Amino acid sequence: MLGENCIESPILGQISPKDLSGGAKTLMLIYNNPNLVINASACGDNCVKWLLQMAEEKDIFIRLLHNMNFGTAFTIKVMNTNQVVHTMPELIQINSDILRG
Repeated sequence: MLGENCIESPILGQISPKDLSGGAKTLMLIYNNPNLVINASACGDNCVKWLLQMAEEKDIFIRLLHNMNFGTAFTIKVMNTNQVVHTMPELIQINSDILRG
């Protein structure tokens, strides 16, 4: 039996929640709280696959303080500007416009 301080992973076996990365913890928060805006800045580019997969199932809301590389095929709505983007150059331009104010 697993206690509250142990997670059974099919890949890693039994691990402590303390041993999970910040990105893994953030992905769990996003998945389990789709109506909240979650700061995903702890997520690296290795989380993109999972963010896009979650977004196919339900609307998710994240806040990013860096240009996460979403790859070549995606659809993201930037809430600050209400724009829908499909490429990294579009996303980077919008982010730079937002940061410039």
